[in-house]
Order: sequence, then structure tokens, then C-alpha cells
Amino acid sequence: MPDADPDAPTLEVRGEEARHALRVKRLGPGDAVLVLTGRGHVVRAAVERGGKARGEWSLALRVEGVEIAAPPAPRVELWTAPPKGPRLEQLIDQASQAGAASWAPLVSERTVVEPREARLERLARVAAESAKQSGRAWVLSIEVGGSLDDALDAPSGVSVVVADASGEPCTPSTAPAVRLLVGPEGGWTESEMARARASGARVARFGPHAMRVETAAVVAVGLVMHRGA
Repeated sequence: MPDADPDAPTLEVRGEEARHALRVKRLGPGDAVLVLTGRGHVVRAAVERGGKARGEWSLALRVEGVEIAAPPAPRVELWTAPPKGPRLEQLIDQASQAGAASWAPLVSERTVVEPREARLERLARVAAESAKQSGRAWVLSIEVGGSLDDALDAPSGVSVVVADASGEPCTPSTAPAVRLLVGPEGGWTESEMARARASGARVARFGPHAMRVETAAVVAVGLVMHRGA
């Protein structure tokens, strides 16, 4: 094993992250770790020392290299009607693992849940935990969201895809960014589908069966990430 570079920069991790590394992961001097910033930086490091002093856990790392990971491509902006209860947290966790870049709550005519600020903050923590578990260099971001008309009004260069059983099967696309809209349990209304088609959005189906919101969202993200829309 080569000697450590005495001139290598160091990084100190404090609080819950340090406790988890030392007590749960049982890391010790010389162990290799990856530090993810959530914004593309991947830091390769080794443990120098760690412990608890004055009531606070701390972990000193010796930095061995820093890389910048490219964001997932295509960029998938997921907008969904929020499902009830813990299913929303499951949706965020699984959409993160599938590769979605962001999630936003979509308020449709049949939406029954509108997350408040505290819930959105909780979802951001779920996304961060999911990124750590899956090794994502870029954390899925939680956005403000809005109405169907807000979702359809995407910036130039973003392809809007509305998930619905009435659409054609998803087909490959070279769009660099896709805004994927998944409706509520009761489905889109006729008026909403008419507005979606009038806006120029693509309507696509992502499977032969009816799915729950969280299932449909993750299946659609996975297919789009493999250039399926």
C-alpha cells in the first residue's frame, strides 16, 4: 500500500454523516470513501481519523481525487399528481434511482393531495438519501410545480410527454430534455387531454395495464432514460 501524500488536501465531515460513517458503516483509518456533493462532484478520499468530541461526531478525510460527473441524460423533469401518504416518498425514492433529474407536484382537476412546504422539505431529504444509496452524483431536485397549463408551458428545447393510455406506445427520441407528466389516480379529464394535445405535447403510453401514479412515474422515467420518448 503506497504511503499517504502528506500534502494532500483534507476534508472534514461533521454531525450525522460522520456518525453514520463511523458507527453504522464502521469506517476506520485507511478506508476508502466516496463523497458526493449532489451537484456532480465525486470526491475520492480515505479516512484519516474520526471520533466524537464535545458531543459532536467528526470524520477527517484525505482527498485523493475529485471528478465531475455529467448530469444524467436525457434530463427528465417529472411532474406528477402527488399520491396519498407514504406513496409519495416511495415515488421520489424510486424516481431518483431510475434517473429523473427533478420532480414537481402537478395540480390537475382530479388531484387530491397538494404537498405543503414542510412536506416538500421532507421529499428533498428523501431524494438526498436516495442519491447516497444509489450513488447518484446529482441529487433529484424538488421543484414548486403548478397546474397542467404550467407544466405544458415548457422552455424551448424541452419535449413535453403526457402519459396516458390513449397515446401511442413510447418511441425513441433524441430530445436532450423531457418533461414527463403523469396524472392522478382518476386519470386526466377530457378537457385536460384536449389542452395537452392542443399544446403540441406528445401523448404516450408506457405499458398495457393501468398503474398507480408512483408505478407509472417510475416505469415512464426508466423508459425515457433509455431513450423511449
